[in-house]
Amino acid sequence: MLNLYNNMVSRQKEIFSEDEQEILRNTPIVVMGCGGLGGTIIEQFVRSGFEKLTIIDQDVFDETNLNRQVRSNIDTIDKPKVEVTKLAMEKINPNVDITAHNLTVDQKNISEILKGNDILVDAVDNVYTRVLISREAKNQSMVFVHSAVEKTMGQLSVFEPDSISYENLFKLKSAGKPLDEEVKRYLLNISSKKPQVLGITPAIFGSLQVNETIKYILNKKEVVLAPTVLMWDVSDISSFRLIEF
Repeated sequence: MLNLYNNMVSRQKEIFSEDEQEILRNTPIVVMGCGGLGGTIIEQFVRSGFEKLTIIDQDVFDETNLNRQVRSNIDTIDKPKVEVTKLAMEKINPNVDITAHNLTVDQKNISEILKGNDILVDAVDNVYTRVLISREAKNQSMVFVHSAVEKTMGQLSVFEPDSISYENLFKLKSAGKPLDEEVKRYLLNISSKKPQVLGITPAIFGSLQVNETIKYILNKKEVVLAPTVLMWDVSDISSFRLIEF
């Protein structure tokens, strides 16, 4: 398996040193979501040489996923996303250590699911879950790598444990409040409508999330750290912006 790994990352030898590649290989990452963003994120992590991943999704593939979710095809319709994704990643690198959770995260299980990991990558499709996981990432001193997409637009930011919170940066009314039923309804209402999405948008922003994660782990320059947010409509190259909120 060592020869397979070395051959797989051989085209990266002039990008990462051997020590840097080992750091990537051994950094434990959580990817929350295995859909449009998550499918690309997980695959790019594995192909980049990461071997310690936790993936979470409660959903199955359906026909509406076919335009953007890389693991969806006619053979995977109605199959659990985490199981399909795990099997596919093991065909890229059989030595990858993937913990797969086919469940819905909530306030009771999120702490245990994230425990022991360094970085949480956000690939969820609703604001309530994003708030829940971003809070727990901060509680566990984890880095939170956020992105969200709609149509041809996306945003991205990396939240360190001591940085401004996701909720405060985007001025959500839930900030500082317990996640009771009233707050949950407010947050779910923000993303109650399933957004239109062009397939290339999550592919691009998922890849950017992996890139920012790698840069952060290896202490590279110019990571998009909160309160700075990368915003881009991929249909308009001139719209690429780094904005400090």
